Amino acid sequence: MRKLLTILFLIVTLFGCDNNDDARELDKEKYNAYLTYYSAILAAENKLTESQCFDIELVVNKLSENEYRYDVIIDNPRVAMFNIKALAIIETLSLEIDKENMMPSVGILDDYRYNMVPGQVDVKNEFYEGIILSLTSKESSLRVSVMVDYKPLNDEQAVRQYFSLYTEYEEIEEPTGE
Repeated sequence: MRKLLTILFLIVTLFGCDNNDDARELDKEKYNAYLTYYSAILAAENKLTESQCFDIELVVNKLSENEYRYDVIIDNPRVAMFNIKALAIIETLSLEIDKENMMPSVGILDDYRYNMVPGQVDVKNEFYEGIILSLTSKESSLRVSVMVDYKPLNDEQAVRQYFSLYTEYEEIEEPTGE
């Protein structure tokens, strides 16, 4: 009986190690894909400020005295967009990947599929109304570069667009009632 338990323990341990190695390899592949997309954003020239296929907007909200939340909103699709991957990065003068801070993404590091089709919202089946990529900064104005990659209808070749969006926080004056 003791030998049987020992053998079972070894089998479970061996299979557990294989699964962990597979998981680590998958995580490594996802991280490498993230780095590839990040590099592509840095190298992209002639970035857009809008798209004919969907709406894209950068908005800012003040969180505290010296912290702001920036949201890249991708919504209102005008074409069918399947298997969407998106990444937003803070533009800096250096063309280097910020390895200290992970930038917001969808469809790259996670295990979900994101699809947007005009007039269709069904979260259970991975059809969304829109996507939001959020990041925080101490800066009250910011330029953000965004990559949006998706497959159109009929699994044609993927479409990839790069954007450069700018916004700055403006204090809203409260009405005085006069």
